[in-house]
Amino acid sequence: MNTSEDCFTWDDDYALGDLSMDNAHHEFVECVGTLLTTADHNLAPALEAFAEHARRHFGEEDDAMRGTAYESAGCHIDEHAAVLHSLDEVRAELAAGRPQVVRSFARALADWFPEHVRVMDQGLARWLTQRQLGAAPIVIRRRMHSAA
Repeated sequence: MNTSEDCFTWDDDYALGDLSMDNAHHEFVECVGTLLTTADHNLAPALEAFAEHARRHFGEEDDAMRGTAYESAGCHIDEHAAVLHSLDEVRAELAAGRPQVVRSFARALADWFPEHVRVMDQGLARWLTQRQLGAAPIVIRRRMHSAA
């Protein structure tokens, strides 16, 4: 996992083998990384870019779960809704002149995302691929080995 107080970058462990989901996840990581690193005067547009992304990204996943009768949809959809609810609260805090709340929100997202991908999204990607192709997705990962 590539996270720190002020950094959040893509990690190949986030790859699921579903092109649409992987592309959305790359964008998610980029948006959160921007929230962590952009100057305070750029936070409002960065937060709006994240909001647009999150509504689209979560909406697509929620629609896919509902449209395919995904059995684990309830908790997954609830997690998305909780992030969107928090986003509304963070917007209000930023408007009140508290940019540190946006940074805290972004750090919380960076902490939440890897587990969400591993537990929630991986199951969804498998389900969608099985429904479409009759098999589980295959993800090929490069493993970097250091010389001893």
